[in-house]
Amino acid sequence: MAGVGTPHRSETDAAMVPASPPDRRVLIMLAENFTSHYRPEAGAVGGYGARAGGAQARKAQALAKEYGLSVVTDWPMPALGVRCFVAELAAGRTPADVLDRLAADPRVESAQALQTFRVLGREADDGASQEGRTIAAVDDWHRGATGKGVIVAQIDSGVDVKHPALRARVSETHNFVDGTSFGPEFHGTAVAGIIVAKTDSEVGGVAPGASLIALRACWPDHPGAASAVCDTFTLAKALQFVLTRDPQVVNLSLGGPRDRLLERLLDKVLERGITVLGAIDPNAAGATFPAHHPGVVAVATTWSPRLPAGTVLLSGVDVLTTIPDARWGLVSGTSFATARVTGLTALLLECSPRLKPPEVAVRLRASLRDAPTASTAAVPDVCAMLGRTSPRAACTCCCPAANPVGGDFSAGRVS
Repeated sequence: MAGVGTPHRSETDAAMVPASPPDRRVLIMLAENFTSHYRPEAGAVGGYGARAGGAQARKAQALAKEYGLSVVTDWPMPALGVRCFVAELAAGRTPADVLDRLAADPRVESAQALQTFRVLGREADDGASQEGRTIAAVDDWHRGATGKGVIVAQIDSGVDVKHPALRARVSETHNFVDGTSFGPEFHGTAVAGIIVAKTDSEVGGVAPGASLIALRACWPDHPGAASAVCDTFTLAKALQFVLTRDPQVVNLSLGGPRDRLLERLLDKVLERGITVLGAIDPNAAGATFPAHHPGVVAVATTWSPRLPAGTVLLSGVDVLTTIPDARWGLVSGTSFATARVTGLTALLLECSPRLKPPEVAVRLRASLRDAPTASTAAVPDVCAMLGRTSPRAACTCCCPAANPVGGDFSAGRVS
């Protein structure tokens, strides 16, 4: 599994993420009319104007002066009819000092604090068990469906597009974090491999026929780290871009606090009939956003009474997947269970592309073979799921009766 992939198109984001701590940054949305100059195909980076000019810039600067802020950067959000400005507060001040006044200002469409989010996966422990040593031994039921024709948008850290197993699986890359080029990072590469990796061996992704749009909105805690963080601004830019491409599936293997700007953008994504998968943070004291947002398919690895209705349970323990520099490694966490369910969603949508997000969620839940308990993640019967979805389609269940769920998907217990 060694080798180097083909060169891949990468684009950078001219708007730099502020270097100050998140608790000193606020987002100010100003209404803007994009009908005369917005071109969806211009998309992510600069094409229809990454930075505000004219009246909008003057208005933002006037607000900043009045409220004791400094404007750092901005980004258009045509889906909401606003331009989002990031502003930094002076030392010693907090968002609470200005947000209520900003929100009440008639010049301001809305205002909120900039919030932090984290990916929900890690490298597996050295003593990893054998139960998840393959992403999925799915050759048998890949004869029925591979995700062909389905486009998945992954909002995460960077993906190693030169990894041999990801070669030609990633159709686009965009960096919404900073002005650097798009490069390989641990978490994003691991999630991508679980969804779309394709190899000549029995190890592979859940939906190797799908195409991946890799959107970098998160960055590692430190170089080479499996953990990574994102913020409201970088995630909002990525979701706005999703609306210019209309993929069938969006993977969000991350979590954090409820966020109004991201809620509004997610609602627009869901209105387009795009299925969104979100990871539950098992260590969170309350709800995990975006997994708990209405319409998002929530994924967890263990049952809990606080899980939202319809949560999909699947093991994310010791999963073998792609990691940077053409290597493979074991990973664990809800991030990777969510990636597996994202792959399953691509299989469903190949079989029945007209399924709406609520229907996808119903079929994923219906595939759960075992009732969940506090120590068991239910196991999806993948072949039955495909058969129920499209009994007359080309996606016919091909799994051997002796192993109806295929390899790693039979490993449903979570320690």
